[in-house]
Amino acid sequence: MYLGTLVNSLLTLFLLVLSGYLIKKINLVSDKTVDELSDVLLKIILPASIIASGFEGKNSDIKSVGLSFLIISLCYIFFFLFSFIVFRGIIKDKGRRNLAINMCVFANTSFIGLPLVAVLFGSSGMIYAVIYNLLYNVFMYTLGIRLFGEKNEKLDIKAFVLNPLTLSSILSIVLFFLPLDGGGVVEDFLSTIGGMSGPLSMMLVGSWLIGVDLKSVLKKPLCYLVSLMRLLILPLSVFFVLSLLDVDELMTDTITLISAIPVGTLNVIFSKKFGGDSHLANETMMQSLVLSVVTIPLIVLLF
Repeated sequence: MYLGTLVNSLLTLFLLVLSGYLIKKINLVSDKTVDELSDVLLKIILPASIIASGFEGKNSDIKSVGLSFLIISLCYIFFFLFSFIVFRGIIKDKGRRNLAINMCVFANTSFIGLPLVAVLFGSSGMIYAVIYNLLYNVFMYTLGIRLFGEKNEKLDIKAFVLNPLTLSSILSIVLFFLPLDGGGVVEDFLSTIGGMSGPLSMMLVGSWLIGVDLKSVLKKPLCYLVSLMRLLILPLSVFFVLSLLDVDELMTDTITLISAIPVGTLNVIFSKKFGGDSHLANETMMQSLVLSVVTIPLIVLLF
């Protein structure tokens, strides 16, 4: 990517985050409005963007798209194994250790990752982001959820299958492989709605920063270790290995970028549901979000 385009894109994202912060700071929107807009983003706007990418991403190499399923699956397995090795000797409490592992593995791929890829790489990169997010759900609702709960915790197949992001991801991949020239009015409609995902998600991220106690969040050693793993060590490892393997450049950049996204909100939600340390999960999520303002541009400069 040309440096000028990269700088402009990152500056635009920063201004969107700042706008969201200021809008919430002066109380133009309430907490309820922020929650409602988040639901609209996750249930309508992002699914529309994902489905549209199935039409728009047809200029991507089919072999590369197929290969990305294997590569991203191996990335998740590597994230699990590497995080387990790191935290095994550091965190004695099994519940907190499993939480730390999940926070390293599961980033905010849908809320931040998908819109960010759409802004920086367009529809060609979105197909890889969609596959990444689909496999996120596969691993979260199988191995991840077992680390949060008890060993006999049943797989929540309904929650996995009926997730709007899962459904739209599957449909997008099906559309990609179908011999269609385009979606016409439907594609234009979905692309128009999906185009709101980047601006809205970044503004919502800015609104989340209101009320964050930076002094408290930035004083947690364990949070720092998870953030370091999540934001730098894991994505840099992915970039290094994929570069050595001479993988398609766009695929490498997209997978690396999403691997550098801050800790996902599902870690907090499932910690609360299964009686885990939700306070630690929330603090780590917010710390990684704050630090990602610096780390994501650093990662992107590799491309």
